[in-house]
Amino acid sequence: MVNERDPRLLRVEDMVRRLLRHKADANLSNALEKMHAAEVAQIFQHFLPEERQEAFSLVRNREHRASILTESDSHIVRELLEPVPNEDVVPLIKELDSDDARYILETLPDERSQEIVALLDAPETEAIQDMMAYLPETAGAIMTDSYVALPEELTVNEAISQVRKASEVDYIFYVYVIDSNGCLRGVISLRQLLLADPSKTLSEIMITNVWSESVHADQEHVARVVSRYNILAIPVVDDDNVLVGIITVDDVLDVIREEATEDILKMAGTHSYQDEVTSLSARRLAWIRLPWLFFSWLGGILAAQLIYQYSDQLSKIVALAAFMPVIIGMAGNVGTQSATIVVRGLATGRIDPKSWLRVISKEVTVGTLLGICYGLLLGLLATYQFASVAWLGFVVGLAICVVMMFSALLASVLPLVLHRFRVDPAVATGPFVTTGVDVLGLLIYFNIARLFLFI
Repeated sequence: MVNERDPRLLRVEDMVRRLLRHKADANLSNALEKMHAAEVAQIFQHFLPEERQEAFSLVRNREHRASILTESDSHIVRELLEPVPNEDVVPLIKELDSDDARYILETLPDERSQEIVALLDAPETEAIQDMMAYLPETAGAIMTDSYVALPEELTVNEAISQVRKASEVDYIFYVYVIDSNGCLRGVISLRQLLLADPSKTLSEIMITNVWSESVHADQEHVARVVSRYNILAIPVVDDDNVLVGIITVDDVLDVIREEATEDILKMAGTHSYQDEVTSLSARRLAWIRLPWLFFSWLGGILAAQLIYQYSDQLSKIVALAAFMPVIIGMAGNVGTQSATIVVRGLATGRIDPKSWLRVISKEVTVGTLLGICYGLLLGLLATYQFASVAWLGFVVGLAICVVMMFSALLASVLPLVLHRFRVDPAVATGPFVTTGVDVLGLLIYFNIARLFLFI
């Protein structure tokens, strides 16, 4: 299914371009202010760099400018902030939560990022430096310090009063209960808080069985937990169980999208960051893809050597060569499908490596059924087209069935093996499956032909 762009956004994009051409700065500024930051960021993706720069400069509201940056891809953020002085970037950073501030700063060159942090006030500098200390793609790197945490001895009435004062907190899904040391003790939803007896303490009504994550947890693991248990936010604690932040569902959605895109690009052998693919030079992109393509090139060389070894058989029955592309092509397609399903299942947690036998047997069964189906069709075609060659239809039909079965086996086993040895299956599965299927498919095909055609 084609992912069509929103017709309304297309019309808005045309309108913005028209206002840019006519230099209608006042009208354009007013229009951009009324648009959601995510819509502006989406439109900017389709603009030329100079169009983006001019349009962004017309956004006067500081909070709106900051929100547009957080919704934009990293290469666009770098581009938009390039002409902006550091002194003007600092107010934008102050408008953001700590996780969004980290995102903006990480998109900029290290030297400039440090200069901007040095211009911030001491409390803000300390908060951002604490965030920057966590490794990328961990819970600590994507959490926000904007949340409501209250002492366990407060009454419900006092807690409600405190929540009303928390105007600086963007999203209040839950109230987190902490002890005197700041350690997480429990959680209360807003609904529970509002419906509870006003005289009771928070410790009496809180849920003590709290899902929480360590600051060192992998962001993909956090995303799986949030999506599996349908929670709107998850607390993040340090090694001493002290509450240091929360991860909200909007950040989880970003992680799921980024991880899915990363896996797809890795399997294609291109790059793990989509926005950098669009911004890197052709020479750099070619260098990134070179190692991945080398394995495919090596597989082609091995397949060529294999064909040469069986050249005598091919010279006796030239019709065998006619079916090589379809047999190898179908095997490759089945292998790609099985590898994609297993790799994505491992990434999302839907496939448990401990149940490897069930996963493999299912994929092999699917490959066998598909092989039987296409084997019958190809066998009938070969029999009709090359009626003078006895047994040819049976040979090509059996060959495509067996090759597709073994292709599904190889493509489902390999990601599980790589995962077992802590190698990212998304990176290594593609080239190994492609090479393995080509070589294995030719070996099976030629040996079945030699067995039944007596050549």
